[in-house]
Parts: sequence; structure tokens; C-alpha cells
Amino acid sequence: MNPLIFNLGRCTLFEGIKVGELERIFGSVKHRISFFLPGELVEEQNAICDEMLVLLQGQTKAQMQDFSGKVITIETMEAPSILASGFLFATENHLPVDIVSTAKTAVLYIERDGILWLCREYEVFLRNLLRDMGDRLTTLAEKVWMLSLNTLNQRLANFLLRQSDDLGDEFELKTTKEELADALGVARPSLSRVFSEFVAQGLIKQDGRQIRILDRAALKRISGHTV
Repeated sequence: MNPLIFNLGRCTLFEGIKVGELERIFGSVKHRISFFLPGELVEEQNAICDEMLVLLQGQTKAQMQDFSGKVITIETMEAPSILASGFLFATENHLPVDIVSTAKTAVLYIERDGILWLCREYEVFLRNLLRDMGDRLTTLAEKVWMLSLNTLNQRLANFLLRQSDDLGDEFELKTTKEELADALGVARPSLSRVFSEFVAQGLIKQDGRQIRILDRAALKRISGHTV
């Protein structure tokens, strides 16, 4: 068995399944592993999604073009994680984004019939898969809500609060400002201006990608949350 498959033990999709069972699983389920260099296209927009994609190694980003032709980064993913789980069983199972490798990357492909077999044989796998789909729906709803906020100040304050909820009051941005600007639906210079305003107002401290929250209550007021 490819040693990369043992990374699945750290992937939430296979949480609760012992490493020894992985040998049985991948002796029964049709699968393949493909490797990509930074910048290579893993899957293209509108491709039919008839396999589960699991990122075993490296990092990818999901991108799409807006009406002006500008490429927007929707999401970045780090191994081990599942890519586009929600589209495998959709009626229109076409990928809405390009998936691009941003590092040396290994992707495991599992056929849809193999996923159905796993759901029948391992209840814990089925629960993990449903949890992943539910988490992605929650994330999508949160992104739609954030984009509905009227001002960039509100969007950035909400983003910083969510990051600190997950990582603590001092954290490192995982994306570039260009990628964050795309995610927030604004131009990069506008985002940099609001970052500078937050620093000047004493709301945050910034050193490159390193962020420290100084005034959480003020950020909550800006974002529209009650303190």
C-alpha cells in the first residue's frame, strides 16, 4: 500500500477507522493517487465529479473567474482534507471551481461506488461524510452572510473575530492579502486601507501576516455583533 494512504488516519473522513482497516478498505475499493507540482491544475471548472478527492499531501486552492475575467480564490485547503465532497452525489455533479495545486501535492481519488460501499460497511465513515457535508454547508452560509454585510469594515472585523475564535487573540493569516481580498469581494488596496485603519485605531496589531486582537469589543461593534 502507498504510504501516503496512512495519512488518511489524520483525515476527518476516516476518523475512527483503525490504520489496519485501511489496508482492507483499499484492497477492496478502486482508487488511484495522482501527484501535482505547484501551479498545476488538479481539476478544472465544470468537470464531472464522479470520484471523491482526498488531499493526502500539500495544499490546493479553489478558484473561479468573475464576469470581468478576474480569477478569485474561493478557498484554500491543506492536507489531509476532503475536496468537493458535496458535489459527488449532486444531480448536477459538475465542479463549480478550478482546483489548483499550490505546493507539491498528492490527491487520492476514490470512485463513487467505493464511497457507497464504505458508507454501507462503516457507519463511522458515513457519519464522518455527512458531518463534512454539513460543515461545508455551514461554512457556505457564513460566507454568504459575510458578503451580505454592507461595508468592508464589517466584513474584515467579522473575519478577524472568527479567526480569533478558532486560533486565539494572536494568530497568523493563512492567506495572502490578495486572496483575502478576493474572499471578501473587494480590491486589495481597499483591504490594506482598512487594515491600516484598524491598526491606527488600536483595534489590532499587525506584523506582516501576524495579527493580534487588541480590542475585541470594538471589533464586535463594527461587525454588528452585540458585545
